[in-house]
Amino acid sequence: MKLYEFEGHKLLNDGGIESPFFVVCKNTEQVKASRAKFKFPVVGKVQVLSGRRGKNGGVVVFAREAQLLEFAKKYIGCDFPPNGEAGLAEKVRFIMVAQKVDIEAEFYVSITYDTARRTPFLLFSEAGGVEIEEMTRKGVEVVRIDIDPTVGPKKTDFRKMLLPFEFVEKLWQVFMGNDARLVEINPLVKTKEGKLVALDAKVILDDNGMARQANLDVLPKGAASAVPTKRELEAKKIDETDYRGSAGSAFIELPGDIAILASGGGASLLVMDGVTAAGGQPANYTEYSGNPSRGKVEKLTALTLDKKDISGCLVCGAFANFTDIYETLGGFADALAKMKDKPKYPIVVRRGGPRQTEAYEMLRKLAKKVGLDIHLYGPETPISVAAKEVVRLSNNFQTRNSKHEIRNKK
Repeated sequence: MKLYEFEGHKLLNDGGIESPFFVVCKNTEQVKASRAKFKFPVVGKVQVLSGRRGKNGGVVVFAREAQLLEFAKKYIGCDFPPNGEAGLAEKVRFIMVAQKVDIEAEFYVSITYDTARRTPFLLFSEAGGVEIEEMTRKGVEVVRIDIDPTVGPKKTDFRKMLLPFEFVEKLWQVFMGNDARLVEINPLVKTKEGKLVALDAKVILDDNGMARQANLDVLPKGAASAVPTKRELEAKKIDETDYRGSAGSAFIELPGDIAILASGGGASLLVMDGVTAAGGQPANYTEYSGNPSRGKVEKLTALTLDKKDISGCLVCGAFANFTDIYETLGGFADALAKMKDKPKYPIVVRRGGPRQTEAYEMLRKLAKKVGLDIHLYGPETPISVAAKEVVRLSNNFQTRNSKHEIRNKK
């Protein structure tokens, strides 16, 4: 879960790392009310989960109240960036007003995980305010220090760094104590009074650790947008009380019309890539993996197919060694059988694994009984071919529907 900047600052403050004084505002009236708490100049910051706010005009220093109010009116409730690609812009819910700080020096510092080495590490650079990717391209020196998670930072490793070891320990506690995947301060500044102050706060939490962070005061986030949709929230509840496999923990609503039920891991990405490469537009991204119960897959299927204007459905994944295909596709069939309005759009299933033959026979019987357009493929059919097929069938379905609508209008 990626946090808003102000949420990241709160975690840093709780860990003893200072931030500039700030106020978070939901509307222009709150911006006006905050005026009495500041001395100008102040910094106005759009609060979105995407990056590059500064380059897109979302971080501005203001010398007068009128300028700040115009900034708030421009962005609150609107898409950011204003000219962003359709479907990718994010609705601005908050503006942060922060006291401007007199800066003597800027640094970059972060702690994150190296999944290849399976260890957390700290990055530090004296080129604060510059994105880490840009530092790498320009050859700016970036110091990396691996941290043993069982003992934490060692003072001897940080002797030559321009950071007090006490600060490193505080940052480490924020990282570990909140089950974070990333804690990044860019820039961390040294003020003219000699204080270290976090001017920005980028924090990403590990979703798998959220059960241990029940008291964490952060807003719920969607995956494709800042505000989770009703279906995204409902999907996450499926796994909360049943730990048999996974169904719904990863659920992202997308603007397309082809419903996807993928089997997790790299196969899910192949499915999504295959559909988009064939010219289709996924309506969602979700996974059911491991060995989820029939009931969990039924709930996930019902949520996935509840979306309006679906023109096709693809159930697809790699060959399973341990997943009971009959059990999981049984959940899929149960959801179809219970739908009041049975799908008229094509359904493509490409699975393989234990009890696949029984599962496919069950789906054939259901299709014949209730009139479903189901196309079944085994593991000998490449995922890319199954993806092309659902796109082709979906296009044909839309064409037939369009002609039918024209005839009805006549």
